[in-house]
Amino acid sequence: MKLQDVSLTRRSFLAGAVAAGVALVVPLRLPAAWARQSEAAGLSQAFIRIDTSGQVTFLLPTSEMGQGTHTGQAQILADELGADWSSIVAGMPNQPTPDYRIPFIGQMRSVGSFGIRFWHDPLRLAAAQAREMLTQAAAERLGVAPAALHAENGFIVHSDSGRRIPFGELVEDAMALPVPEEPTLRPDGERTLSGRRVPRLDTPDKVTGKAVYAVDVERESMLYGAVRLAPVFSAEVESIAEDSVTGMPGVVAVVRVPRGAVVVADSWWQAKRAADALDITFTATDADELSTEAIDTMLREALDRPDVPVSTLRGDAEATLSTDGQVVEAEYSVPLLTHMSMEPINCTAESTDERTELWIGTQGQDVVRMTLENALQLPAEQCFINTTYLGGGFGRKTHGEIALQAVLASRAVGGRPVKLLWAREDDVRQGQYRQTMRCRFRAALDDAGNITGMRIRIAGPQMGREYGIDPEQRAQATGNLANFDPFSLGGLSDMRYVIPNFVVEHAVVDLPIPLCPWRSIAHSFNGFFFESFMDECAAAAGRDPLEFRRSHSEGQERMLAVLDRVAEMSRWSEPAPEGIARGLAVVESYGSYVAQVVEARVDDEGIDVRRVHAAIDCGRAINPGQVETQIQGAVIDALGMALRQKVTIRDGRAEQSNFHDYPLLRIGEAPSVAVSIVEIGSPLGGVGEPGIPPLAPALANALFAATQQRIRHLPLTDHVRV
Repeated sequence: MKLQDVSLTRRSFLAGAVAAGVALVVPLRLPAAWARQSEAAGLSQAFIRIDTSGQVTFLLPTSEMGQGTHTGQAQILADELGADWSSIVAGMPNQPTPDYRIPFIGQMRSVGSFGIRFWHDPLRLAAAQAREMLTQAAAERLGVAPAALHAENGFIVHSDSGRRIPFGELVEDAMALPVPEEPTLRPDGERTLSGRRVPRLDTPDKVTGKAVYAVDVERESMLYGAVRLAPVFSAEVESIAEDSVTGMPGVVAVVRVPRGAVVVADSWWQAKRAADALDITFTATDADELSTEAIDTMLREALDRPDVPVSTLRGDAEATLSTDGQVVEAEYSVPLLTHMSMEPINCTAESTDERTELWIGTQGQDVVRMTLENALQLPAEQCFINTTYLGGGFGRKTHGEIALQAVLASRAVGGRPVKLLWAREDDVRQGQYRQTMRCRFRAALDDAGNITGMRIRIAGPQMGREYGIDPEQRAQATGNLANFDPFSLGGLSDMRYVIPNFVVEHAVVDLPIPLCPWRSIAHSFNGFFFESFMDECAAAAGRDPLEFRRSHSEGQERMLAVLDRVAEMSRWSEPAPEGIARGLAVVESYGSYVAQVVEARVDDEGIDVRRVHAAIDCGRAINPGQVETQIQGAVIDALGMALRQKVTIRDGRAEQSNFHDYPLLRIGEAPSVAVSIVEIGSPLGGVGEPGIPPLAPALANALFAATQQRIRHLPLTDHVRV
């Protein structure tokens, strides 16, 4: 399967005519609950297209970041349509429009593990519509009833006679037929691809080097750009001495951009050397003396503020302050994190006053568009975004600053293409970060050791405000109270345990640091906070961690199912192997439930994570093999984060710069990861992110089981040897 750029107007695809030739085009229809008031009343410009050669193309606005989303979408489409698996091509629109935006996000963005669960039903519906149109065309040609025909492997087949007509030959006749409003979907028993382990369709091109990432883009007469950015995040350029580098080899231009400058040259290395040598000064700011220690002090003080507004309330708030029975209290924290996508951010731009075209690996096409509109008053109709494969995203590639810099650089050299690439050090030191947070818990236990009330106060930024989310409006939509920010409170306010009296408060602390969603966003830290504290409560009650969680999960069928499965996988009811400690955690996020058991050896040599057991309920697993690999990858990602990753601030700037001081997990450190998929008829959930949140608390809980010492602050290397 290849990734192609396809751009159609509503009129062209509704007419069934495209520039490439005659084709049957069926637009995807969004579910009524998601459809916005528009001229098409729920029709999306996303579509499936079948041409006279039989090739099937689907156009969906979901970026392929390595999760296998396009393969899963192709499985759904091929299953329902009866298409030839090898004939399917994935396309990406090159202009974000309202019809490509997930309604409850309001943007064309690949975030929140929505790639399969959002598009599953619209894809099936459109494929079924196309199948019925092709079947009707074949029935009229063969003189038989449509019920006597079926679609398989790119043909409409007459079951009794064995006669078969390829899709391509039926396209022109099918185009003359009305699109059926309510087609019959195939029964699950006839879906032979969904639920099967099939190879990724993009793997061959990636293995052979044919796949095009943003860093691979080549354009005629292309120049290259490197950045020099303000080391303090809120600083701006004070002065630039352009003549300090204009005589260096290959240098073509020095371009001022927000927070810094781009040097354009004949090669990237020439541009980088000149950018490093550029005589540039930056403005002084109030954050010039900011440090990690100062931020920690701000967060601690925020936890002690009087009258912090309540964000979530269930039951009686006063009951959470009761001193009857046993009271358990604890405080946790997590540091700033960066993303470390294997492909650093980059963008190639060709831009003039009349037209701007970009080649970029982005998760946020609408963010790119809005960045250019706001900064340059660039009309949306003049902006074309070619989305390439992404060498990792993890939330970092939802921002648009690289696109603006590349466009400014291109315009400075008369519209010639400029490929702008940030070095790893640029992205770590001047990039975007997952927020640092502190969280304080208080729980009251009755005589049986059950939680009767829990109060949580979290301190840190409201990252949602950076994305235009108004906490009060969001609170009204979700049933929470005011001051509710999902980017900060996800995993706390929506936790699934049955606790009769429950309060969450957010002491907001604004920081002069650029923030960005990190894989699983708030659940990445709130999962650690909450599941570690649940273990503390179990220990205080003298109860088994699994039994304690089950006793607080009445009616939570999905949570109980993954807990039981992971307990079975890890043989929780049996003593752990000699020298091995086990820890448990379970977190619901992005519509999926994941339970994990970490097995680790802890001794004088440090922590050795041997094995991780993971059970996931994500509804129907479209591609079980891909679900497994996503959970395995998430475990590896989360383990590196839990063990040693952090960004610290000194004199207003990040101290880390590359892999040597922000170390990812090494191959020799990776544990065995066993994954079990639990299917109990649940709605579709996400897969790319839910594997992250349970790992850190499960590991911390294993360390407690081994040492009886509770580690409440990440990363673990700050407290124990690894």
